[in-house]
Parts: sequence; structure tokens; C-alpha cells
Amino acid sequence: MTNGLESRYRLLLTRFLDGPRGDVWSERLGAPVRDALQVLIYSLTHDLSLPPAELDRQHVEALVSTLLPGRLTGEEAYASSMVDLLDDFLVHVADSEGLATHWEWTSAVDSARGSFDQQLANPDRPTPASPRRQPDRRAAPRIGRNAPCPCGSGRKYKVCCLRLSDS
Repeated sequence: MTNGLESRYRLLLTRFLDGPRGDVWSERLGAPVRDALQVLIYSLTHDLSLPPAELDRQHVEALVSTLLPGRLTGEEAYASSMVDLLDDFLVHVADSEGLATHWEWTSAVDSARGSFDQQLANPDRPTPASPRRQPDRRAAPRIGRNAPCPCGSGRKYKVCCLRLSDS
């Protein structure tokens, strides 16, 4: 689910950067605007894992007050502009997706703005856990050397098909 969701947000990000809002933010922040937007996309896709239509006020407040400050060190050039960038990006998302909730998102961002600054200044703020990588799994069960050969010859695997695969 995250992969499709991430590609959806990345498409919205591309449209945002190609539009007039992207030009304004590129002038304001310069090259770090892409880094800031990558943090936003990561938080939206991995921390919240919700498509735009399912975002509500509580999710946006959690994003602003807890998740984003946890993803930032506070040393980034764009840290002070992060809330404004999020607000502008969410308005773009609502317009692009045809959602009428951008006013709800904007009010949630405004109400959590002070909490963002407090959390960013707090060195002991909680940081969201990184998603755990799933270990690689073997698709089929392993064939033992002394097991009957899967080709059906009746011989042991080690003297039948295993020798063919070694040569």
C-alpha cells in the first residue's frame, strides 16, 4: 500500500514543484525545498500512511505537532519554513484531488504551529520509528541434499539434479 501511496504523493509533489507555488518556494528556500518536501512526503506516506481523502484534522495536527519535529534535527535551513510549506502543499493536494477539506487542514496547521516550534526546540522530543524492513524470505522450501530429487527420478537430490546445477 505504501508504494502506491508514495507514488501518488510524489506525483502531487511534482505538480506542486512545476506550478506557481513551487516557483515561490524555490525562490524562498532555494535547493533545500526538495529536501523539505521529501521529509513531508516521507511523513505522509510512512508515518501517517493515509491517502489525501482520509486525512482529517487530527492527522494533520499530529503531523505538525509530533511527526515532523521528530523527523527534523532543527539544524535544517528549511526547518523554520516547514509548517508554511506543509500548509501550502496541503492546499495544493486538496485542489488537485478535488477535496473540500483544505480549510480544515489549514486550521489544523495553524492551531498546531506553536506545538511544532515547542517540539522542535525540545532536544528530548520523540522521534518516529523507522519502518522495519521485512527480511527476505525464500519463495519455496529448501531441498535437502539427501531428500528425494524433485524431478521424480527416485534418486537422492545430491546425486541427481544437484550435480547438474553445480556443473
